[in-house]
Amino acid sequence: MGSRRVTRWGLAGMAAVLVLAGCSTGSTGDTSSSGTTDQAAGSDVSAEVKANVEKYKALPTFTPPGEAIDPSSLKGKSMFLIPLVPNPFNQNIQDTMKSIADKVGMKFTLYPNQGKASEWVQGMNAAVTAKPDIIVLSTAPDPRVLQPQLEAAKKAGIPVLVTHFYDDASENPPACDGCAAGVTALVTAPFNVAGKAAADWIIQDSNGKGNVLVIGAADILPSPATVKVVTTELSEACPGCKSTVINIPVADWNTKVQGEVQAALNKDPNINYVYPLYDAMVAGAVPAVQTVGKAGKVKVVSYNGSPYALKFIQDGNIVAMNVGEDTVGIAYASMDQAFRILLGKPTVDQRTPIRIWDDTNVADAGTPPEVGKGYGTALSSGYSKLWGMG
Repeated sequence: MGSRRVTRWGLAGMAAVLVLAGCSTGSTGDTSSSGTTDQAAGSDVSAEVKANVEKYKALPTFTPPGEAIDPSSLKGKSMFLIPLVPNPFNQNIQDTMKSIADKVGMKFTLYPNQGKASEWVQGMNAAVTAKPDIIVLSTAPDPRVLQPQLEAAKKAGIPVLVTHFYDDASENPPACDGCAAGVTALVTAPFNVAGKAAADWIIQDSNGKGNVLVIGAADILPSPATVKVVTTELSEACPGCKSTVINIPVADWNTKVQGEVQAALNKDPNINYVYPLYDAMVAGAVPAVQTVGKAGKVKVVSYNGSPYALKFIQDGNIVAMNVGEDTVGIAYASMDQAFRILLGKPTVDQRTPIRIWDDTNVADAGTPPEVGKGYGTALSSGYSKLWGMG
């Protein structure tokens, strides 16, 4: 698979929350030493770590985010959706949202683009002109580069929903970064939850002896916080673990990941896990491990659930674990929040699920793996019943 294709897919799969205003940083390194924690008797891995891994290896479950609602009165209402970029991850979310809108009888307009900020601006301008009942910035068009357009939407009385850009820990509008101009509500993403789950999998898989190279991207909004979650968990929950952090800006993923990983592996031959936070960097991490002759000794883990990364797991090709997201669940959560806004109901905290994929369950994702497959039907069934459409 070519590196351009891999980066485009992985970038959007992780929501591609780029800071497009020129805040990229160069690669930097730091090391986090290990801490202490109460361990289960006779094991280097705590019961809490094991329980968290098992929780997220299982099929996701559904918890109603709020009271039941009836969207049937929204027939004829219009939704204008601006996605990040065209790719299978986003396409599956968009298709599912459209199918739900069709069932309710809502009008659904998609504004396709290639992920440039100028195109998001054009999309917002087109939306404000079209005067839909709601605008959705789906899977991470950055609201911070759309401040005048958000103000225009607010002035026109059009609510704006932002999905899969902010972490679950983010404050609600207007307090979130870039929200005050005109963001009405969020559907957040479990970036930090996924980071902790991945760290716990490494702790368990290594039996408490993980030496982990963590690769973040400081120019992506959630990356620094997720890196902190990962390194803190490795430190506090694993006395025998070690973590080293490097940052590679998104613009350098195609050209620098392989070289940076090779250099790190040569510098510390005891590294046994490479954890790029997002699947787009897996394309560089895997050949780096191969080039330095560490296949079978170094495992790559990541986040997004991209089919190509899951295929590496199925093939036993260096990638050992991936934390994936349920695209169908993201779509249902997004529509639930949109319904609540249009019905004049209070918005709610929407929590979309993750699943840890490794060689024990990756067959559930299909052979070969397919986007959105292997997460069960708990969310689609649960939301449908919550809406009286089950």
